[in-house]
Amino acid sequence: MNAQAEETARKSRVLLIYRALTPSVRLCGHCQMEYLAEQGRLEYRAIQEMKLTAGDINWADIVLLGRLDSWYERRLSRLARSAGKYLAYILDDDLLNIPPQIGSASNYGQREIQGYIRDMIDISDAIVSPSPLLLEKYARDKRAIQVEEPALDPVEYRPRAPQTPVKIGFAGSVDRIGDIEGVLREALIQVRDAYGEGVRFEFLGAKPTFADRLGARCLPYCDDYGAYRRTLNALQWDIGLAPMPDTPFHACKHYNKFSEYASAGIVGVFSDVYPYTRIKAFPGCAVFCDNTTEAWARALRALIEDADGREACRRRAVKCAREKLGISTSAEGLVANLPDLASLNGTAGKPLHGWLGPMKAWNLCMRLRTKVRGNGLAGLLDAAARRANTAALRFRRDGLRDDERQAR
Repeated sequence: MNAQAEETARKSRVLLIYRALTPSVRLCGHCQMEYLAEQGRLEYRAIQEMKLTAGDINWADIVLLGRLDSWYERRLSRLARSAGKYLAYILDDDLLNIPPQIGSASNYGQREIQGYIRDMIDISDAIVSPSPLLLEKYARDKRAIQVEEPALDPVEYRPRAPQTPVKIGFAGSVDRIGDIEGVLREALIQVRDAYGEGVRFEFLGAKPTFADRLGARCLPYCDDYGAYRRTLNALQWDIGLAPMPDTPFHACKHYNKFSEYASAGIVGVFSDVYPYTRIKAFPGCAVFCDNTTEAWARALRALIEDADGREACRRRAVKCAREKLGISTSAEGLVANLPDLASLNGTAGKPLHGWLGPMKAWNLCMRLRTKVRGNGLAGLLDAAARRANTAALRFRRDGLRDDERQAR
C-alpha cells in the first residue's frame, strides 16, 4: 500500500491540549475521546501543555483546545493553525463574562486573558460546548458542536430502607458558595429547626458560612474528578441540593449536577431556572422549585416526609443516568459532529519544526505574573498552601488505603 493509500485508510487523529484535566475538560471532550479510542473509532492523545512537542501537533488532524486562556496556549493554537490543523475550542462557561463576585473572575476578568480567549475562539473552526446558549453566542460563523456531559460510572440502583436522619447534601467547588448563601441559607436553617436530628447536612467542597448553624459535616473538595465522584457515590445522600441564580451567566452553564447526583443515586432538588429546566426532558427524575425560601423549604419537607416518593424518584434518576446519559451516548453525539478525515485531508499547512522549550519557559513567567496580578502575592501564597494541603490529604488518604489493604 502506498503512502497516499495508507493516509486515506487510517483513522482520524485527535489531540487534546490541556493545562489541567479539570471536570470541564474531562466531561466536554476527554472522556468521550478516550471511549471512542477504546472502541477503535479514532486515535487519541491527551497531552498536558508543558509536555507537548511539535511532533504531537504534526501527528494530529483535529486539535481540541481544553478551555485554554494564556499567552502560551494562544501561541500553541496559532502554531496548530499554521500547520493546517482543525481547531475546536472547548467552552463550558461564559469565560468572557464571569461576574466579579465569583473567585475565578480574578483570572478571567483580566483584559489580557480575555484577549487570549477571544483570539483562540476566533481562529478555531468549531466550538464544543454543552450549552446551547454559548454555542449561539460564540459559534455564529463556526461549526457548533453540542456535547452532553455524561453520567460517568453510575451506581446500580439499590433500595434504601427509610432512614433517620435523612441525609441532605451539596457537592460543588468553592465558586458555588455564593449560590448556596444567596438561595438556600434561610430554607436550610428552617428545615434544620423543624426536623432537628431527623436530618443531617453535608457539604462536599463548598463550605457556606452557616454550616455550623446546621451542624453540617464539611468535606474538602477533591481536585481529582475521579476521587470526587467516588466520594460522592460513597456518601449515600438521600437529597442533593442544586441551587442556581437566575442570571445570564448561570444560564450558560450545564445541568451536570443532575448527572452527578443521578449517577450517585441521589434525588436532586434544582432551581427552576435555565439550564436546569432542560432536566424536565427526563420526567419524574428530579424536583424543581422557585428561588424563594418558602419554595425550597416546601420541596425539602415534601421529600423528607415522603420516603416512598423519594425512593421512586431515586430509581428513575439512576435509570436515566444509566440509559440516557451514559458515556456511549455522549461520545456518539460528539463524534457525529466532528469533521471526517476525508474532509480534512485537503487542509493546507506546513509541518512544525523546532523545540518548544523557550516558549514553555516564558509561559511559566507569564502565568506567575497573571496570578500575582489577579490575586496579589498573598493570594498566590494562599493558593499554594491550599494545593499543598490537598496533596497532603491525598497522600494521607492513599496511605490509609494501603494500610487497609495490608490489614486484609
